[in-house]
This record gives sequence, C-alpha cells and structure tokens, in this order.
Amino acid sequence: MYEGRPVDMQMERMILDEGFFDQTIYQCEIITYKPEEERIYLLSKRTELPVFSLDGIYRCTIAAEEGLVECSGSITERYWNKLGRVMVFRLKNGFYKKVVN
Repeated sequence: MYEGRPVDMQMERMILDEGFFDQTIYQCEIITYKPEEERIYLLSKRTELPVFSLDGIYRCTIAAEEGLVECSGSITERYWNKLGRVMVFRLKNGFYKKVVN
C-alpha cells in the first residue's frame, strides 16, 4: 500500500521528562506496512539510528498517491540489516489526511 513511499519523521513530544526533544525533520522510506500489526517498517536514508528516540512520539507524514497522509506513534525497534538502517514504527490512532492551508 505505502511501500517505497517517502516519509518525513518529526518528533511531536517526549515521554520522559528529562529526554531530548528534537525538532528536526528526518527523511525515510517505507519498506513495508503491516496493517494487522499496526506497524510501519522504515528505512532511514542518511540519519544514524541512535538519533531516533525510543522515548518519543513521532508524526509520520507519508507522500501517498492521494496526497499527504499523517499518523503518529512511537519507534519500538531500531536495527541494521542488509537493507540498511531499519526502524519499526508503531501506529497510534491510525492515518488521517493532512489538510493544506
């Protein structure tokens, strides 16, 4: 459904009080989307994995065929494999269409 689509990831808030809030927008690509698990597997293009916090809530903006689609959630895993830098993003409250003003 969204495989191969570009994604912008940006932190919305921190879970921990003493965590580092990062406002940078990071570019990723969707490897696969598993709706039954509510998980998106992302490939980080240029950014090293430790930059992505496991203690943050992120907004994920997907450039889909029908326009921009957003969702929010958290990163549950970060690891390297043969594809590169992989993150597992767990959805919270599903997708919604981004309205452009």
